[in-house]
Amino acid sequence: MNVVTHRPVIPAKAGIQGALDPRLRGDDEVVSAMLTVNRINTFYGETQALFDVSLEVGAGEVVALLGANGAGKTTTLRSILGLTPARSGSVHFDGRDVTHATTHEIARGGIGWVPDDRRIFPTLTVARNLAIARKKTRFRSWSEKECFEIFSALEYLMHRECENLSGGEMQMVAISRALIGAPGLVLFDEPSQGLAPKVVQDVMKTILRLKGEGISVLVVEQNVQSALQVADRAYVMNLGAIVHEGPAAQLREDEALRKRLLGV
Repeated sequence: MNVVTHRPVIPAKAGIQGALDPRLRGDDEVVSAMLTVNRINTFYGETQALFDVSLEVGAGEVVALLGANGAGKTTTLRSILGLTPARSGSVHFDGRDVTHATTHEIARGGIGWVPDDRRIFPTLTVARNLAIARKKTRFRSWSEKECFEIFSALEYLMHRECENLSGGEMQMVAISRALIGAPGLVLFDEPSQGLAPKVVQDVMKTILRLKGEGISVLVVEQNVQSALQVADRAYVMNLGAIVHEGPAAQLREDEALRKRLLGV
């Protein structure tokens, strides 16, 4: 049983070298860290929201971040992106310290974000929303054609204003926007929220395709079973702290552990 409380993934003194060093997983597979979050503490005003949160996402790895509403999952993503900067601790992406980088610098470095409220420009067309997102990073940029291969309906929506799209169609745009931005890591925040089961399946297939392309994924998801089906490893948060880390298969197969940690 892998239950931990405030246990860092790497020692605090490791710094950027720790982010560059390969890590040995339980199966002795060497995986380079694409993202290393080390003992971050984040506040909203004087209220502390995250307590010594540490996690890691390897290159081409899918990691699920699970927990109840208010556990700190979205705040963790916001801290990684610099939207709600950590007051202490560190964040390393692709071997670089981005703890104090601005959000646009982090995005230009190759982190894509699919927020829970999509945040697309409603009065612009789908085509314009995607064009705005295009940028150069050291990672591969996806073409519109490749996005159409994942979401076939998207091709027929390109000239429609986004305010006239359904929730599922908006999610297609949000995910495609992240891919066109040439990411090495994509952060998904509640990607299945409010979507029809068929669209949820398409989203999860997209995450698996990203893994096949060598793109790292950190997914925050309330749909525990769907997340555990696509994830390699999982972290569970409670009250702003990591309380469990381990293989996703362990949580998927151990019903007693899953119910104790997640209530499902």
